[in-house]
Amino acid sequence: MKTLLNRFTAVISVCAIALCSTAFNVSAEEADDEITITFDYTSDGATIKDDSTLAPITTKPNSSIVIPEGSPKRDGYAFSGWTCDDIHAYIYGDVFRSPDGNDVTLKPIWVEENQETKYKVEYVVEIDGELVDTSETLPEREYYSGQIVTVPLMTYNRDDAAQFGWTDGTNTFAGQEKFIVHDHDVTLTPNWHKKYKITYTVGDVDRVTGATFMEYEQPEKIPTGLQADTRFSRNGFKIAGWLCDDDDKVYSTNFPTYIMPSHDVTFTAVWEAKEYNVVFKQDGKSSNNIKIKGKTDTEIITPSATITQDGKYLAGWKDSDGTVYPVGSPYMIKGAIAGAGIVLDAVWEEGTPPETTTTATQQTTTQTTTTTVTDTPSDIAYGDADEDGSVNINDAVMIMQSIANPDKYKLSEQGRKNADVVDNGGGITNSDALAIQYIESKTITEQDLPMTTEKLDSLAV
Repeated sequence: MKTLLNRFTAVISVCAIALCSTAFNVSAEEADDEITITFDYTSDGATIKDDSTLAPITTKPNSSIVIPEGSPKRDGYAFSGWTCDDIHAYIYGDVFRSPDGNDVTLKPIWVEENQETKYKVEYVVEIDGELVDTSETLPEREYYSGQIVTVPLMTYNRDDAAQFGWTDGTNTFAGQEKFIVHDHDVTLTPNWHKKYKITYTVGDVDRVTGATFMEYEQPEKIPTGLQADTRFSRNGFKIAGWLCDDDDKVYSTNFPTYIMPSHDVTFTAVWEAKEYNVVFKQDGKSSNNIKIKGKTDTEIITPSATITQDGKYLAGWKDSDGTVYPVGSPYMIKGAIAGAGIVLDAVWEEGTPPETTTTATQQTTTQTTTTTVTDTPSDIAYGDADEDGSVNINDAVMIMQSIANPDKYKLSEQGRKNADVVDNGGGITNSDALAIQYIESKTITEQDLPMTTEKLDSLAV
């Protein structure tokens, strides 16, 4: 028999204790508001010096008590401890919790005097087909029927499995739990839980920085906590949960008690777009910054200037890549690295705006002026430029396209009426698209339309 003592480690098996405790875990909503733990020793004709030491204890469901001091007496027997199932044992000072969260009765464990027969308790450990010599670390011992054995904390390593306590083939005991010896020998073997692989992956997505997957081994049938929302990093997104390929459920990040199945399992990140305050810097003063809210992979409309520069006009907004977006054009929010924001800088150029831009705007204004002055509010669905029954970013885009290229992008007569939301009656301008963008970002609502230029300017913070 080859000795494999170098393969074991003695540890405090906290996980094993936790595993045992899960059997006692029921919701307080499923039990009464209070439970009673009773110490019943009178049925055996036993007596006690002071009955009050073993009075019934009332407590909350799923809460623990400490076994009180008090030893009943019975002719011809020695008191050993308490049990509620004739298997597990408890002595003075032990922590006890009702196994099912309901009322429970504890009865005394008696050891009959003058017994002649003892029963063997041994520990058998086999690793890779070879028996481990436990004669020194866990020697075989003998007990009388009714005596109590405390399960050792010692565990043994195995490459493909982890040990969580010990088992007699029927019952499982965590380290430091106690059981009753009956009139037969007991052989305890490690309670092995085979290890399986748990994998986390970012999924088929882009803009990931750093690791894209991780994996480790986890014992089967044991609760484990799932990873946090910071496990992977993706520009513009955060992890909202984990999709499990075993049951197709989405678990929250940091879910505390996922039970590992008896096979490999993969969790894929469920991504959620981050919301940004996109900052448009007009100059060096933060008070002049324009901020527009939007989520990753959605479009916002670049705003008009709210300040002036002598002899200059705002030609557009430049992002961190050096791309310049004209005023009133769509800007797709790409997201930023963790901890960073999105900032576009104003591009001021000498002179006045190009004649072509001015002419196009003037032409559009001329077309709309004559058709909106006499309209009544009941004729208009303010903001619904594309006449689809709702006001959203598409309406803002359509307005800007009609201004930039009126020959190609034409609004219907009703669409022009609906789109003229700022200084109503003055024609369609960039300001109308900006007002609709503020609706998209929930800065204002459709009920705030139409509005004045002064009101619109006050929204730029």
